Amino acid sequence: MDNTGEKAICKVKVHKIIYAAGAAGVVLLNAASWRSVRFSDWYIKNIFPVWLNTYARLTSKIPFSVGEIMLILAVAVTVFGIGFWTVNLICSRRYKKAVKRFGSFYAWTVLAVCYVMTLNCFILYHTSSFSEKYLADRPEAEMMVAGVSDRAVVQAYAGQDAAAVERAYTKRELAVLRDYIVRKCNELEKMIPHDDSGRAYYDGDLVEASRRAMMKLGEEYDQLSGFYVTPKYLSFSDFFSQQYIMGYYFPFSMEANINSMMYITNVAPTVCHELAHTKGFIYEDDANMIGYLACINSDDLFLQYCGYLSVLSYVNNDFLDSIGKNQSVYKSHVRISDGVADDNIFLTRETWQTVEKTAIVKTSTVKKVSDTLMDTTLKLNGVEEGMLQYNNVVGLLLTYYDGELY
Repeated sequence: MDNTGEKAICKVKVHKIIYAAGAAGVVLLNAASWRSVRFSDWYIKNIFPVWLNTYARLTSKIPFSVGEIMLILAVAVTVFGIGFWTVNLICSRRYKKAVKRFGSFYAWTVLAVCYVMTLNCFILYHTSSFSEKYLADRPEAEMMVAGVSDRAVVQAYAGQDAAAVERAYTKRELAVLRDYIVRKCNELEKMIPHDDSGRAYYDGDLVEASRRAMMKLGEEYDQLSGFYVTPKYLSFSDFFSQQYIMGYYFPFSMEANINSMMYITNVAPTVCHELAHTKGFIYEDDANMIGYLACINSDDLFLQYCGYLSVLSYVNNDFLDSIGKNQSVYKSHVRISDGVADDNIFLTRETWQTVEKTAIVKTSTVKKVSDTLMDTTLKLNGVEEGMLQYNNVVGLLLTYYDGELY
């Protein structure tokens, strides 16, 4: 008696059972991270470093951005699959078996991607923040600036809600912080080299200097200690420039990628920001704060300048909002020097012209779509503020300097 048919059926059932178990694993991991900060913190401390010290070490040795290649392949495979499926329908399912095999391959690939994204990104959104881990000895307060609240310094831990004592920072304290940042920028701008056209420049390997700054910061904050990946420039920086993106952390390759077209003063804070993500700090305000601290605590004056410059717009804009954009009040405070204003840009005018000249889709359209996707992604991962989370670095700065500046 031929048991071939029964064996085939059994094989298919096992195949489906294994896939279902794998999918259930993804769901359980995400559910556990959403329900338990303690679980997520344990994962970051004990498991996440394994991927960083193995998989990330491997991708770090490759000279180009693996993440970008993966994105291109993902799009190509998806488009091919849709096309193949359509051709099969037109040809009366002539390629039914081939399409079925491709569908199986695609399904397993999607499952693998779900695991990688869960382990290298999604769980990270439910761990304790930088402020909870390292600023907890400062005022236990829910940071509020100009009527807009930030995440509490001491949030729910281990799944238990913690009552936060509200500490509303005043307009005066925000003004003190703003003037301090402006003074530091004005002072350091005069001390760094500029060429004949007034553009800042750096003698040496700025990316490596930024990486070393993160290593130094790791001596103070244990989660930032240990191995660091090698930051890489994005090959399609013009497209990322249209999205106003300075850097990108690719979870599926665990790479810190940076825009090669942005103005030089953005490089160091962006490198440090993306490296912070590779160390498990996925919140954007945390990464902004870590990038700031790494730069200003460096022995390199250029990095210090870039660090203060990286938060200038956030602090200055919040200050303007707090005074109702009253220009007479604004002008009574420390003036941002022309040199600092010139260095506080994303791209130079000439670089923007290059980007627009080669753009396939209008920058306004690309940015709108990018912002919508980013905002949606953040909110789906439990970040209620969405894109506004970047601005929350002001709250972290107010807390960090509490007792020092005011």
